[in-house]
Amino acid sequence: MRLKEGLRLRKMGRKYMIVNAGNSLHNKAEVFTLNEVAAQMWQFLDGKDFTAEVLVEWLCQEYDVEEGVARMDVEKQLEEWKRFGLIQ
Repeated sequence: MRLKEGLRLRKMGRKYMIVNAGNSLHNKAEVFTLNEVAAQMWQFLDGKDFTAEVLVEWLCQEYDVEEGVARMDVEKQLEEWKRFGLIQ
C-alpha cells in the first residue's frame, strides 16, 4: 500500500487534517480530520510503500500497546483510509 499522491498533512491548532488541495476539477479542497496518533501514523508512512504488519510493528514500538490491540486499530484505520480513497 501507499498513501495517495497529492495529499498533505496539516496541523491547525490541535487538529490534524489531510488536505487534497490538488483537486482543481472541482475547485475545492477535500479535508479529512485525524487524531494525533493517526497523524503520527500518516507521517511515518509518508513516501513509503507499507503493509499493515509494518504499521502494527511501528505502533507497538511507538506506544505501549499489545500486538493484538495494535492490529485491530491498524486494520480499522486502514479500512477507513481506503474507504475515503486516502491510500492505494
